[in-house]
Amino acid sequence: MRKSIIAITVLILLSSCKQTDNKNVADKTEIKKDSIKVQNFAQTAQSDSDLLQLFTKNKNEVVLQLKSLPNKEAANALYEKYFEKNGALLQQIAGKETGVLEKFYNEDEADKKAVQLLGERLSKHQLRYWEIGEGYVEIEPLHDFYYTIFKNYVTDDYKDYLQLKSEENKSLYSGDAALAISFKDLGDRIISWENFMAKYPNSKLIPSVKEEYKNYQMDYLIGQDNTPTRERATEESYIYPENIQEFNRFLKKYPKSPTVPLIHLFMENFKSESVVDILRAEQDKL
Repeated sequence: MRKSIIAITVLILLSSCKQTDNKNVADKTEIKKDSIKVQNFAQTAQSDSDLLQLFTKNKNEVVLQLKSLPNKEAANALYEKYFEKNGALLQQIAGKETGVLEKFYNEDEADKKAVQLLGERLSKHQLRYWEIGEGYVEIEPLHDFYYTIFKNYVTDDYKDYLQLKSEENKSLYSGDAALAISFKDLGDRIISWENFMAKYPNSKLIPSVKEEYKNYQMDYLIGQDNTPTRERATEESYIYPENIQEFNRFLKKYPKSPTVPLIHLFMENFKSESVVDILRAEQDKL
């Protein structure tokens, strides 16, 4: 009997020890998992930081490189290359910060704090939030970022181009399928690019400028889905009075503008289902 009691006691002790060992192993596993989580978070944060540091490093290298280029045409080429390279890098940065960007409009205090902290980090690298509508936010350089870097090194056409883009980038142009600037401002923007193309007809920038310029013209004439220039919901279509007023202002102030014939063409054909095709055909003649 005594031997049986001793045997049972030994079994209980062994079982207890085994459970303790299992608990210790489990605790160590959990600690290891937590450690890995912290390590991964640190690596991600470091990766984000590295990309921002790389953005600034690239900028500083370009600034130094500009000082040793042989001519302004080389500076033009460097701008083109740098702008394209930055575009890819900014996509990477935005990708890493998707979690914060998606919480940009959240009211949760923790989310608002995360957005604020990232904004502070971005500002140290001459970057900013750029709200593009429909709940989307991107990361972009400051509005005069490229102009400030290249203005003293590039040819006159590139300098004027960067200055115009700098002014335009101060505020959002379009969002939620609606113009974010007034039709008057858009009309004046069209004139700015017409002046640019007249001043630099042989610039390498003309093809891209002309493409954007034509889009500006169409937005000015037709509007966008949520900021149209005409009423089409009723049986009797008409151009909104405020747009008629703006067209008249433009015609009077800029009578020699290549956009003038397009305004007349739109006012004559705005009821037509083919008005866009009519206007594009006329644009191709410009």
